[in-house]
Amino acid sequence: MKVAVLYDGGWESWDARDVASVWESVKEVQAALKGCGYETTGIPVRAPNDFSWLPKVRRADAIFNLCEGIGGHSRYEDFVVATLELTGVPYTGCRPWAVSVAHRKHVSNTLLARSGAPIPRYVLSNGNKIPPDLTLPVIVKPAAEDASVGIDAGSVCTTKRALKKRLAEMVEQWDEVLVQEYVAGREFNVGFVGEQVLPIAELCFDNMPEGSWPILTYAAKWDVGSPEDLGSVPVCPAEVPAEIHKRIIAVAREAWEALCGAEGYGRVDLRVDAAGQPYVLEVNPNPDISDSAGLSRMAKAFGWEYDELICKIVDEALSRSSPRQAAAALAVGATTTANT
Repeated sequence: MKVAVLYDGGWESWDARDVASVWESVKEVQAALKGCGYETTGIPVRAPNDFSWLPKVRRADAIFNLCEGIGGHSRYEDFVVATLELTGVPYTGCRPWAVSVAHRKHVSNTLLARSGAPIPRYVLSNGNKIPPDLTLPVIVKPAAEDASVGIDAGSVCTTKRALKKRLAEMVEQWDEVLVQEYVAGREFNVGFVGEQVLPIAELCFDNMPEGSWPILTYAAKWDVGSPEDLGSVPVCPAEVPAEIHKRIIAVAREAWEALCGAEGYGRVDLRVDAAGQPYVLEVNPNPDISDSAGLSRMAKAFGWEYDELICKIVDEALSRSSPRQAAAALAVGATTTANT
């Protein structure tokens, strides 16, 4: 079976670190797929008006979608996934609707709240006007970005003056800005592959720089070796009391099913307050799938090595396709098992 690995190939606008990061992930996934018996080919998407990749992926038996945008612009991820849906070829990850909604935090929050998932109170900012009905402190972030873009040490505001200043800065850079009540407490991640829930991970902020808020900033996520990176340490599996563990899983599953239909793979980020109430911060369809990222860490805590995680993701994609495609996936898996 041939699996096409689709990825963002927008090299012209990137520095060497961006290129290396994408290539590393592509090579990791291809190596894992080959280890499971699949033939693979890498296919880049180089520009929004470039569709030379489309005939190539249509010739594949399945598509491993690593394309999180085009040229580093995440808004184009929606269009790529929607195009994959129209090809009729099985592809990994969440459906177009879930990906598109998750890119608009105020929309996803509204849908999650209506499904019954507990969400911190929020508003979409009206320019730099201060929201009248939110309790301080609040966190201010772009409404249509992911990967902690736009989140830094000044994102949490404890006074109206600080909030007004922060909003003025943010609306100059982003069209839509979300203001949400800050939940003090422990932060957790729950990963999913289809209906399978993975072990809970916790982000421990004990070593954050003095005076810093315990939040996952852009620097903490991407600036390796920075004080924020060193101060935010993932621990998996998380150590939590049984009752809190049960609540986290229940809330995370509710959010995952409501937004993604328990299809594809993803991560739900939550905060648990002092009373033990979990709140959903975000649902992240198609998160970073590299071997050093959180979903891989959770999978290993579950007993899946990286190769197995990647192949489980392919199996999940094929299982929601035609019976013929699902049978082909099982045949590849059986052959691989027999050869190990």
